[in-house]
Amino acid sequence: MADIGGGRPLRVCDLCGQVDDHPRHVIAGQVDGVFRPSAGAVDRVLAEAPEDQRGRLVAELLDTRSSDRHYDCCYAAGCPDGACDQIVPNAVGLTGADLLDYLIKQQES
Repeated sequence: MADIGGGRPLRVCDLCGQVDDHPRHVIAGQVDGVFRPSAGAVDRVLAEAPEDQRGRLVAELLDTRSSDRHYDCCYAAGCPDGACDQIVPNAVGLTGADLLDYLIKQQES
C-alpha cells in the first residue's frame, strides 16, 4: 500500500504491525487489559520501518497507553467502542488516501 504523504507521520498498526501513514482508530487507555503485540507485528515493524524511525515505531507499538489500529484491522478484531462498526461496512476496500477522503467527507456532512 502506498503512503498518503504530505507530511503525515508514519505509524504502526498495533494489530497487524504494518508501518504506514494511513488513517487509524486511536483508542486511548489500555484495551482488553494489557495489550501485547504479537511477535509477527514486531517483526513486521522491524522489516518495514525506515531505519531512522525503527526505535520510535517499536516503542509506540509496545506502549500500552493507547492503541492505534487501521480501521479494517480494528473492525476485524471486534472494535471495542463500535466506531469501526459504523465506518468499515460503508468503506469496504478503502485504504490510504481513499479512506482519508471518505472520512473527511463523513465529517463534513
